[in-house]
Amino acid sequence: MSAQLQATRPEFLDLFPDGARPEKLGDGFVWTEGPVYVPERQAVIFSDVRTNKTWRYTDAGELEVEADPSDHQNGHCLDTAGRLIACSHGLRALLRQDGAGSPWTTLADRFEGKKLNSPNDVALHPDGSLWFTDPTYGIDKPEEGYGGQMELPGRWVFRLAPDGTLSAPIRDRQKPNGLAFQDAGTLLLADTGDGKVYRYTVGPDGSATCQAIHFQVTPGKTDGLRIDEAGRIWSSAGDGVHVLTPDGKTELGRILTPETCSNLCFGGPDGTTLYMTVSTQFWRIQTSVRGLKDS
Repeated sequence: MSAQLQATRPEFLDLFPDGARPEKLGDGFVWTEGPVYVPERQAVIFSDVRTNKTWRYTDAGELEVEADPSDHQNGHCLDTAGRLIACSHGLRALLRQDGAGSPWTTLADRFEGKKLNSPNDVALHPDGSLWFTDPTYGIDKPEEGYGGQMELPGRWVFRLAPDGTLSAPIRDRQKPNGLAFQDAGTLLLADTGDGKVYRYTVGPDGSATCQAIHFQVTPGKTDGLRIDEAGRIWSSAGDGVHVLTPDGKTELGRILTPETCSNLCFGGPDGTTLYMTVSTQFWRIQTSVRGLKDS
């Protein structure tokens, strides 16, 4: 199957320039994940978790190995200074890289004296804190990490405050995974344990309270998600990317891909290119929108 656009509502097609079509940029991977666009490097960085590598695709159209080994990095984002943040299954840690080729700094690898499970995905809150999910895929699956034992009593969502304080405001999910902020007070969190995406109210003190199930995709489940500047939700799914209204109640349409989409990000020189990690492949499509800066 070739990738294509499928409109559920007519306004879906307004989100793309005339003639826009999904374009495959690379294949032959094992399980692609965690894309983020790094303006300073003019490239999108993404993971091939199970081959223990990260890759970069440059604005010049070059696909190159970024790190080998990568310590089984998965999700990425940028911090307030534009530095690359990575979730490492292998090191069971949240990491920061100050510039291309620089060594990685460990930001968090333990909580209350116990090792983290395997940080999976990370998002920047407008206040500068980094929120990351910590399921156990990197210690449960030999192909996604270096193994080990679970030390924490749960699979939580952590908040790393700008001053370095680590807290665990969300402890009520089975397998917390992708996450994105709709605004400073609203977090959407995908649980790949039950396949649902939940809405949390976030307090100025870093607390988080679950309000409701926000949406659920089918086929498959939400792994990664992004929010655009108009608040629309762009969610990975078993058949591609589903685009929903901000309230999660109405599907606008789908970007259909030949394999399961794990994650996505907005990027490119003008911020309107949507990059998609699609199982063994890497894709992009031009859009007419931009991602929310801190999503």
